[in-house]
Amino acid sequence: MSKKLLIIGAVIVAVLAGLPLVGNMGVKKITEERISMLEANGIKVDQSDNGSSYMTTKEHYEFTLEDATAFKHYLSTLSQAQVPAYLSTMLDDVVMGADVEYSNLLISSDIMIDLYPVAFSQEAGERMKTEDSKLYEQMVVMLENREFMYHMEYDISGERFKGNIKDIDKTITFEDGRTAQIVFEKATFTGKGTLVEPKSVDLNVNKANLDFSLPDDTKMKLMMEDLSSQSVFSAKNSFDLTYKVKRLNFQFHDNTSTLEVSTTDLETTSISVTTDGKLKTSVDASVKAFSMHDQNNSVALVDFTFTMDADNIDEAAYEAFQKASEQSAAGSQYTMLAAVGVVSKGFKVDIEKLSVEKIAINGSKMMDGFNHTIKIDVKKDENLMQKLQVSPMALLQNIDIDAKLNFASEFYAYMKAQGNNLTMADSFAKIDGDDVLFDIILKDGKVSVNGKSL
Repeated sequence: MSKKLLIIGAVIVAVLAGLPLVGNMGVKKITEERISMLEANGIKVDQSDNGSSYMTTKEHYEFTLEDATAFKHYLSTLSQAQVPAYLSTMLDDVVMGADVEYSNLLISSDIMIDLYPVAFSQEAGERMKTEDSKLYEQMVVMLENREFMYHMEYDISGERFKGNIKDIDKTITFEDGRTAQIVFEKATFTGKGTLVEPKSVDLNVNKANLDFSLPDDTKMKLMMEDLSSQSVFSAKNSFDLTYKVKRLNFQFHDNTSTLEVSTTDLETTSISVTTDGKLKTSVDASVKAFSMHDQNNSVALVDFTFTMDADNIDEAAYEAFQKASEQSAAGSQYTMLAAVGVVSKGFKVDIEKLSVEKIAINGSKMMDGFNHTIKIDVKKDENLMQKLQVSPMALLQNIDIDAKLNFASEFYAYMKAQGNNLTMADSFAKIDGDDVLFDIILKDGKVSVNGKSL
């Protein structure tokens, strides 16, 4: 009996000892598939051993963009919108590195990944040297120290990941003596799906600050605290996005002007769904407090709310407009034609709420604000382009608007006292207690306000 036990024990030991030699084929297979996918879409991948052992595989990868067009096209198939033009420029400027580590035991499906830029491309490096050699030297040191790093722990079997972005607290000095301070503190993230095609990502950042000294004694500063975002992607143009910022402050000062913007409790949620080639988008935005002032004017708001639904948008026309907007200037003929393409397909917009609870302008006391609702129905018209060539006013025939505008009487009186031309509006205004109402209807190219033709 003891001999049999020894044989069985020897077999078990042999099997256990052989497991790392076989390797974690599940993890290895998925890793190789992802690399092949990148190589097929414009990315060159160099691989080297990074100190593997009997029990652990450690690999170092470096990714270089070789075909920007192919990679942009691939990314656009994963994103809810077309990839911004600056992305290929950014990818073309750096070589990305990744350290991948996983257990050779089959029972483990966890991968540890550190992702970071390792160097500038030759072209980008030469360009930065020419523009500012001192900045180039500092950036090279930061890359060598891996100061821009994502650390991730990825569970392949559950398709879940979590990690953090390395803290940054750095002051950079430019060749002309100007400085830039960058602070990025306590950024963590979790998500589901694959690393290249995540289904959801949640991000939290404790603090993000940028403080720049610019030429001619100009200063620019951006400070954000308690940022969070939640993103869920189900398909292209189908997604849920939520952004929250506890505090945001932007300052700009130069020799002739000053601008400061502050917000607290900023929150935006956007939900988009595509069904049968039609796009529906909902947006909810709110700000607890907002203030903006320059050397001449100021405005302060309390409890701003914006709620909107847009429905029946032609997805193909919308994507053509996005592409045109990225490739051309906003007012270019190409962009305008693409915009007409969206309008000609028809859509509906319902602004359920556009309101401000309290408002102060140019040092005035806080007043009750306004509360508006607006419905817009743009009718489908395949001949719209030809009609607009004859008369730009032809568009009005295709748009129905039902707008109910509600101003607090004190705020309305303030606007009149500031010299705003509201004489004509007064003749249409409807007074309801402490409110001034305007019920505006546009139909068949004709406008009425509170039942009176305009």
